Amino acid sequence: MRNTFVRYGKRWPIPSTVQIMHELRAFSAEEDVREECAAKEGLPIAAGWDEIYAHRTAAAAAT
Repeated sequence: MRNTFVRYGKRWPIPSTVQIMHELRAFSAEEDVREECAAKEGLPIAAGWDEIYAHRTAAAAAT
């Protein structure tokens, strides 16, 4: 049986610890890839995906 709680008259599932850990690992891996791509493009590590894509587009248009 799945763990649930009732709120506002609806049953809401409670995610398992394994599911939460999986989502945290996936988020961490995505952040690592974003930081690596930003560094390769010569952008600050805090650059977002939109900035990385814009930089790549501008570089492709310049060549």
